[in-house]
Amino acid sequence: MFIIPVGNRVDWKRPPVVTLLLILINCFVFFALQGSDDRNDEKAMQYYFSSDLPKWELDRYTQYLKKEKARVTPEQFEYLLQEQDTTTLLILENDDKFMHELHAGHIVTPQAPEYREWTKQRNHYESLRSFTSRYVYHADDPDPLKAFVSAFMHGSFDHLLGNMVVLFLIGFLVESVIGKALFTFAYISTAYAAAYMYGLTAEPGSSALGASGAIAGVMGLYTVIFGLRKIDFFYSLGFYFDYVRAPAIVLLPLWLGNELYQYWTDDEAHIAYMAHFGGLLGGAVIGALYRVFRPALIKEHHQAVDGKEMDAKEFQRGMDYLGAMEFQKALTVFKALQVKHPRDMNIMRLVYRAAKSNPASDDYHQAAFNLLTLPDMDDATSSQTHAIFKEYLSAAKPSPRVSQEVAITLAKRFAADGHLMDAEKLANMLQRSKPQHVALPSVLLALARGYYREQQKDKFETILQSLIDQFPQSQDAEVARGMLRVV
Repeated sequence: MFIIPVGNRVDWKRPPVVTLLLILINCFVFFALQGSDDRNDEKAMQYYFSSDLPKWELDRYTQYLKKEKARVTPEQFEYLLQEQDTTTLLILENDDKFMHELHAGHIVTPQAPEYREWTKQRNHYESLRSFTSRYVYHADDPDPLKAFVSAFMHGSFDHLLGNMVVLFLIGFLVESVIGKALFTFAYISTAYAAAYMYGLTAEPGSSALGASGAIAGVMGLYTVIFGLRKIDFFYSLGFYFDYVRAPAIVLLPLWLGNELYQYWTDDEAHIAYMAHFGGLLGGAVIGALYRVFRPALIKEHHQAVDGKEMDAKEFQRGMDYLGAMEFQKALTVFKALQVKHPRDMNIMRLVYRAAKSNPASDDYHQAAFNLLTLPDMDDATSSQTHAIFKEYLSAAKPSPRVSQEVAITLAKRFAADGHLMDAEKLANMLQRSKPQHVALPSVLLALARGYYREQQKDKFETILQSLIDQFPQSQDAEVARGMLRVV
């Protein structure tokens, strides 16, 4: 059984930084730190059997097995001892209790004459071993460092890929609600919860690695935070799969029950089901605490999401009206959205498009004004603004309503962007309506510079001379005189 929530799209204006960073760390550990595991283990194995370590350790391990209740009998180990191969060393290395005693100096004791040399060779052997061998989490050895590092290691590329896909799908949803700091804390905490639950329930000598326990924690956190809110989730049962909408909290008992069922029935699978179970429980506990101490933040997030969903539905309704050429209905929808999102240029353009059906209306003149006076423009927006200006001049009824301030702004902008004919048209319009306008010298200077860039010398000189003649005392006229002297 496979069940996973299907959330909203990632808001890349506020990217899930921690989720992406966790994915990068997992990938770095797998490709960079675990990538040379096989080569390092082979090198370590060769050194081990070429050193004095087998002489000092393997016989002592046989004696140890005679005293301890172990999965391998002394007789079996003595048989393997004759071969002195990989299997022999793996049995020794995977006996966490023996290794703990060995590293504590209880097997080869400080009183032993070979202790100093053994320590030297054992340390060198440890340094040669693979990253995975050194840091994998063992059920018999609840080492906090290994519990942490193992949560970023994986046994294969498929193992890594599957975990990272689920982490991305769930992680950004939770991070967007509880924030980066708490999400980081929750991820690490549930990684430990997963490791220690695994240690309590796994067979002695077994080991586990992978991010799935921590990811299960994020999933448990998700179900509690979203609670009774209905969400879409994808599920598969064998070859059957579908989407269903249900309260998020329903997923928690389903996930917990599935992990327990798999743990009890799937003995042959090398999957740490109880690590998943522990992670889910840990995440659920953190989620419950967050709901108690930060209910307002959860409510605020859900309201924001609901608002976006409602806006998306309204936007689609407006587009449907446009498609059906019901322009007045579309205009009503887009104007309402514009009140909520006054700086959304896409909505501004749609308001203009819907209002254009009635070019004599105040809505059309206002929509054109909003687009023509945008404060910040890139090249594409500037080009669109010029096209809207030309369309507005020809379509507006009874006539365009271009104020002097708008004419000044557009004239300078069009001159800078190379739309010189329209810039000059606006400059002439301004000269006719208010020939002594205080901004007119700067408009003429901008227009002259535009013609200079286009290498139209006659136009350039004519406009500069007109500027000097009309506004001889202005600072722009002084600049114009300097430009004429240079030419």
